[in-house]
Amino acid sequence: MSGAFIGIYARLRCIYVPISYVLMSPNTSTERCDGIMLLNDLPEKIYKLVSGQRALDYVRGISQYHRIQGSPGIHDAIQYLRTEIEKVSDAKVEVFSFEINGKHNIGSWTDILSWTPRSATLELIEPEAKILADFEAEPISLAAQSRSTDLEAEVIYIGKGVSPEDYEGKDVKGKVVLTESRASMVHELACIRHGAAGLLTYIPPKGEDPSNFRRYEGLWPKPDDIEKTGFGFALTQEDGLRLVEWLREGKTVKVRAKVDAELAPGTAEVLSALIEGKDPSNEVWLIAHICHPHPGANDNASGSAALMEALRVISRMIREGLMEQPEFSLRFVWVPEWHGTIRLIDEHSDLVEKCRFVINADMVGADPAKSGSILGLYRTPFSLPTTFNGVVRYWLENEAERERNNATGGTMCPLPQKYKRYSAGSDHFMFTDSTLKIPAVMLNQYPDKFYHTSTDTPDKIDTRQMAYATRVVTLSAITIAARQYALEDIIMSVSRDEIAEIMSEISLRGVKELACCVDDPEKIYPRYMRWMSYAQELGRATLDKSETEWHLISEQKAMLQALKTSIDMLYMAHIMVLRRAYEGACAEIGLEAKDEELLKIDPSQFDLEVRRKLKYAMYPGYIIRKMPEKMARYGSLMKPEAQIMARTDELLNLSDDWRSLSDIYDRLCFEFGDMDPDVLSMLVDDLCEVGVLEKREMDA
Repeated sequence: MSGAFIGIYARLRCIYVPISYVLMSPNTSTERCDGIMLLNDLPEKIYKLVSGQRALDYVRGISQYHRIQGSPGIHDAIQYLRTEIEKVSDAKVEVFSFEINGKHNIGSWTDILSWTPRSATLELIEPEAKILADFEAEPISLAAQSRSTDLEAEVIYIGKGVSPEDYEGKDVKGKVVLTESRASMVHELACIRHGAAGLLTYIPPKGEDPSNFRRYEGLWPKPDDIEKTGFGFALTQEDGLRLVEWLREGKTVKVRAKVDAELAPGTAEVLSALIEGKDPSNEVWLIAHICHPHPGANDNASGSAALMEALRVISRMIREGLMEQPEFSLRFVWVPEWHGTIRLIDEHSDLVEKCRFVINADMVGADPAKSGSILGLYRTPFSLPTTFNGVVRYWLENEAERERNNATGGTMCPLPQKYKRYSAGSDHFMFTDSTLKIPAVMLNQYPDKFYHTSTDTPDKIDTRQMAYATRVVTLSAITIAARQYALEDIIMSVSRDEIAEIMSEISLRGVKELACCVDDPEKIYPRYMRWMSYAQELGRATLDKSETEWHLISEQKAMLQALKTSIDMLYMAHIMVLRRAYEGACAEIGLEAKDEELLKIDPSQFDLEVRRKLKYAMYPGYIIRKMPEKMARYGSLMKPEAQIMARTDELLNLSDDWRSLSDIYDRLCFEFGDMDPDVLSMLVDDLCEVGVLEKREMDA
């Protein structure tokens, strides 16, 4: 037995709490504390007041508009919400207006233009006659940012259309290209570089997808490319496959496209409703993007409606004396996704400085039986420890267990939910970026079989699911803002319990790898020792936040120290388990187990240090926008399990100052799972190429 291990063992023997208690299921706190994170019976009051039917009505009201950023439709949707707010709340309502003219670039974020679509049709004229798309009937059929045109042209099939090879031997200039890829991924190469007049997209078959749906498409051209910007139409799957079949048979396919739409300078709007707290210098933000094409019911009329219903309920509770004015102000914010949020952050820093926590509601209302969705709570990145994760998780799990009320109806199936690691892709990631460091979480349903298609309609929204998501938002907001009702002891306990889960997960995975001898035990054991220390570090940092995020009395501070000690105990217990697994693995292959001081503990995958140069979170498509030839390579990495966007965000978060790339790589693998080191090398090289990172060799 090594000297270091003897020290750990001796410390454990001095602790009187049984190891069986230390290693108990981390979920026990939720069971024993059901419903009492808030005092004064507030959870039951909120349960009675939240109306899933009222929330669904808001979904229907919002989804009637074609809500593309910078368009008349999103303005109309904001006006609708403003009218509804004034009916049910005394909240202070503001509309922040931002000029959008293609010139207001912020960091990696390129300004957009206003888009006014009036009419559009796509007619097949050869080899047969048929109307393929009509904007008046289905607004989603016209790709956002399409420009006016009136032409007849031949259709050329380019497959995926995301690499130069897809265009070899094909004359697409002045013609219309057909692709299975998203319009935003193809437009740069097809229209800007190769001179295609426009493009048609369709979704290739996937399982039981309906054949008559269309995908939400947008061209999103750079301001400098407006004059070269073409048009796009989203075909139904059935029509797309028929055109491909004709072209493969050698038939000529011609279409006539007529579009009346304008890209020009205009205005973007952000809607805000403020319930003022006793301390107006601190705010909790509830945010949802209101944009997306008609109907866009789950994405994201549902998130916008959940905020609206939460605002109605909280306003009523204060008005009727069911709860006091909260200590922190509550700001409800409806934004054009990404582009509205970055403008608000950059141009209203006085408001952002007041923001302490953010809940982002993005797709929360689909009937899980129809959509196949799970309501996920995506926590903050590990680089941003906070007790806020535990607050929202507590209500996510507790409210899912409520039995169905036959009087209010809704889906008969259980309400599936899952607490998940950080993920990017919506407005919350701008707040968790290390330039702001504001704890922000996202509620989001994934997967959703109707996502970004014409089938995302209000009939897929469920009243019980909407009520559930609204209660999670409302209860979390009240816990963190009306802190006079919050039980900090429970909040600290559930925060500790998450670390127990992470440690158990690491320990089990390490034991499995050692038991199966998947690699050299002298590589596996040090890696899991490091990861266990990262978990301990995260746990202590999270609990330390209790003292700045909450007002603790002396007894609660004593409890805080006890919880920190329990994390140290868990760490030592799991290290003991990993040590035994390491010794067993060595014995299995005939090696002598080494003492820890003789093992190489520090990671050494790379000989580089990196540092970020970018202010604010990086636009997710920035590398591809700067290096379109990389589209195919990065497109292959965009699978959800790869989490390339989340890893990129965290890479930047960890690079505030010069930092070892080996340490960053190890922490990314700890947080998100194993990653091909060659992918990280490519990513770092490209981020340096586009000016987001800088790198240098480490000193010998």
